[in-house]
Amino acid sequence: MTAKALPFVKSERGVVRLTEPIARGGEGTIYGVDGQPLLVAKIYHKAVSSEKAQKLELVMATRSEQLAAMTAWPAEILRTSSGAVCGFLMPRVKGHKDIHLLYSPKSRRSEFPNADWRFLVRVASNVARAFSAVHQAGHVIGDVNHGSVVVSQQATVKLIDCDSFQISAAGKCFPCEVGIPTFTPPELQGQPFRGMVRTANHDNFGLSVLIFMLLFMNRHPFAGRFRGAGDMPIDKAIKEFRFAYGISHALAQMDPPPNVLQLRNISQPVASLFERAFARGSTSPGARPSAIQWATTLADLEKQLKQCKLNASHYYSDAGDGCPWCGLEAANGVVLFNVFVKAGSGGGTFNIDVIWQQISSIPSPGPAPALKSPSEFGAIKPAAGAVEAGHAQQYFQIAQVVFPLATLIFGIGFEPSLTFLWVVAGILTFAGIRSGFKPTASEAFRPVLKMADANWHTAKSRYDREAGDQRFRQKLSSLEEQRTKWRNLPTVRQNRYQQLVRDVEKSQRQRYLEGIYIENAKIQGIGPGRKAMLESYNIETAWDVRSANIVQVPGFGPALTSQLMAWRQSVEAHFLFDPRKGVDARDIAALDRDIANEKRTLEQALRAGSQELTQIRHQTMVQRSALKLQAEQALQSHLQAQADGKAARL
Repeated sequence: MTAKALPFVKSERGVVRLTEPIARGGEGTIYGVDGQPLLVAKIYHKAVSSEKAQKLELVMATRSEQLAAMTAWPAEILRTSSGAVCGFLMPRVKGHKDIHLLYSPKSRRSEFPNADWRFLVRVASNVARAFSAVHQAGHVIGDVNHGSVVVSQQATVKLIDCDSFQISAAGKCFPCEVGIPTFTPPELQGQPFRGMVRTANHDNFGLSVLIFMLLFMNRHPFAGRFRGAGDMPIDKAIKEFRFAYGISHALAQMDPPPNVLQLRNISQPVASLFERAFARGSTSPGARPSAIQWATTLADLEKQLKQCKLNASHYYSDAGDGCPWCGLEAANGVVLFNVFVKAGSGGGTFNIDVIWQQISSIPSPGPAPALKSPSEFGAIKPAAGAVEAGHAQQYFQIAQVVFPLATLIFGIGFEPSLTFLWVVAGILTFAGIRSGFKPTASEAFRPVLKMADANWHTAKSRYDREAGDQRFRQKLSSLEEQRTKWRNLPTVRQNRYQQLVRDVEKSQRQRYLEGIYIENAKIQGIGPGRKAMLESYNIETAWDVRSANIVQVPGFGPALTSQLMAWRQSVEAHFLFDPRKGVDARDIAALDRDIANEKRTLEQALRAGSQELTQIRHQTMVQRSALKLQAEQALQSHLQAQADGKAARL
């Protein structure tokens, strides 16, 4: 239907003239409205049934300010010249984009370039508020999916396609008779939607999936690797409560995809809501977290987010184990959030010569002063106990010789014919004295000597390491490397730009393929569930489709892999290289962002250089005296233990 074929329709206020078509869907076409820039008209393709007309009447009757603020709620019914309902007027939603473009890292970098994780958390909270507005009005969304939510650059949210919601009022209920398996709760999986009356608890499952995919970079909560036998598509995993990220994922025989955010990386209250939303007991009425619970809990999460010290674009929950994004970006080779450097950041004009003069003016603490030599401690007298133990040891050693020898001499003199027996008796006497009468006083000094030796070596090692100028020299060397890198940045930028020039055809091809999303493609055997599984394993566009990538995805054997590869080839066949375009402006902007971020990081390090060197020097000088005293005390104890050991005849 075109504007020419249907130039006007009627409303309660008179004639509404339609302008150009804006979008076409499966149910109707969206038109502009002449003289009404804030409104659009949805005109159905087919004649509207009496039931649909009654539903629209009820939609209008339940319109409220809260619904109008959070949704594109229909504003007025439109009729043909004969009076039959043919569509409705609704607010024009400007400056909003499909939420799927936000939680997908690849599209987010271009469609929402300023979005960081704080933004995602705020959007998630606003989505929950929009759901809450619908539920408070007594309605249910029903067909929850990422195509029914749009987001602005300011993180505001609108729910669209409101005429498809389940509308309940005045004792009447008009169900929503469609749904997508990947957002359908376990208790409704596989059931026909026609005539089914749904509840807010059903909506809350889909809401939880939406929030999870926002916070977890487009991963579906039930997409993972099944440890059991056979395939485990997402709809089956949902029906069997196999939450791949949950605390009981091992019992569910599910593992999440590799290199993904974990529940422990977010706040415990948010993690608990996910566990509740996807648990077996969640099918009971009201068991899942409500939309308002999600909204308030996510708002609390946003307030306690911290900024990463290494990457200013990374924000993370302080309840986790530090910034997870640095490791995930390195592991996946994907930049999750754009880095933007604010003009003038870094504390005024940066003058490398002035900065380096400040750094080089910090004097080194110099090498550690020599410790006292053993001779400087003078003669070390052994302890009296050690001398006594030594005498006892000496007497024992004499007894070991004298008594056996006396036994032998006496025996031979007394009875020479029994010489052999007397020799044996002497040996037994020696053995008896050695085993039965060995003095123990000397042995008490052995562990003391061992401990003193260990303490001395530890104290000496620490003194050599911390009392010298090693830390100072290492820091200065690091600053020299950073100064060199800073000076070389123009060369690095030029080299990388020249590489972009050499790779311009490859870049155009990649850009073209990255613009073709699997989500929007028709590929035999690959429906919404398998598409969600691919996205959970970072395969979102034609560019991502490679055999090596697909083989990692559960449920994708040779047949489906072949289908995907054939689809990519068909897409790539339409690529045409245009040498006139040159290097893409977005690639140049990304290069300049990288260089600016590196420059900022280096300048911050160099600005802090003199202060850090001063601190290292101060710490070294303060520690030096204490460490010298400790080391020399340890040496004195070591020398004393050696003297005692020698006196005790160890």
